[in-house]
Amino acid sequence: MTEEVNGVPCDKMFGAIAKVRDDGDLAQFRFSAQNEWLEGTASQSSIYEWYGMGGDHTHAEKFAFTADHPTLGHGHGPTPQEFVLHALAACITAGVATGAAARNIELRRVSSRVTADIDVRGVLGVDADVRKGFSNVDIDFDIDADCDDSQIDALLAAGVKYSAIFDMLANPTEINISRTT
Repeated sequence: MTEEVNGVPCDKMFGAIAKVRDDGDLAQFRFSAQNEWLEGTASQSSIYEWYGMGGDHTHAEKFAFTADHPTLGHGHGPTPQEFVLHALAACITAGVATGAAARNIELRRVSSRVTADIDVRGVLGVDADVRKGFSNVDIDFDIDADCDDSQIDALLAAGVKYSAIFDMLANPTEINISRTT
């Protein structure tokens, strides 16, 4: 297999898999984001530091993301709900890309459209019986690869199966809220 397939560094990927298979402690990761309120419903998160493979790390640069609400705020950025949709699509796409690289399948295109429905009466406190989150999420993938349709279906199924974001949305996740001051 070549060193990189579809831009995925296969030696690095297979090396990490071997290491966490041999030592489960290396598989423990912690990601974090620092968030600051800006004004109204706008806030900005920065993402820089993370822990994994047995040590502390930093990204190549500090990433900043602004979120806001177009109806209640000033529209300074996508809504937090839209960031969740991006995270889901990005995570499944990464799984498709790494799965294709592991099978030495050339990808020519992976694109998707993610939509979700939400009844904002729950978020706004108008109706206590209305769920505050999405009622459904739909993703339509368009994948062009050097393989047959059954292999593309298998890549997509594996991308979903191993997606951390899909798992977090489809299954309950413990969330702990505290106040420092």
